[in-house]
Amino acid sequence: MKKLLLLALATSFATTALAQDAPKKVEVAADYSYFRIPQGSFVPDAALNGGGASIAYYFFKHVGLKAEFQDYGTYAQNITVPASTQGCNSLSGCQLPVSGTVFTYTIGPVMRFRVKHFEPFAEVMIGGAHNNIFRNIYNSCTAQGECINLSKLPNNTAFDFVIGGGLDLPFREHISFRLAQIDYVRTGFGNSLVIGKSTQDNLRAQAGIVVRF
Repeated sequence: MKKLLLLALATSFATTALAQDAPKKVEVAADYSYFRIPQGSFVPDAALNGGGASIAYYFFKHVGLKAEFQDYGTYAQNITVPASTQGCNSLSGCQLPVSGTVFTYTIGPVMRFRVKHFEPFAEVMIGGAHNNIFRNIYNSCTAQGECINLSKLPNNTAFDFVIGGGLDLPFREHISFRLAQIDYVRTGFGNSLVIGKSTQDNLRAQAGIVVRF
């Protein structure tokens, strides 16, 4: 009877140890996100604060698939459209107070490693970005009856490409702090309001908390 009890205890401890040593396959993160958007033409750059979440599943020890969603809410801008341009059919600049909303949704491969007490990771993702500031400028401009030379109503969404990485600091068995994540985000809001450039080179910085299981 004692031998059976000892065997049961040994089996229980071995199972627990294996479970603790097994690599965590699912990773869920919540973050604060800073997004710098150089929008081009007469539309001023924007520095946005927001947040979001991501989920990753690791098919192998170091390689997984990540889906991410970021929301930056609504931001306001006072825009001056230059006089006698395709955006302002007037002898003086057209003043437009407008607002827009921004969010992104991406998916792609992610790689993570373990270096002493830290876990660096790298990612490449593609997806879409929503920014309706261009459409709101168009609507506000045409409502004034001055901006009659714009070619068409701009799109609210565009393709985006994300490449970057970051550094996690494990805190507990299932919890890590995301100390920093820096990404280059390329969007393609090409329209009549973005004169001479059909893409935008954006910078994104994030930090947050990660739960693994």
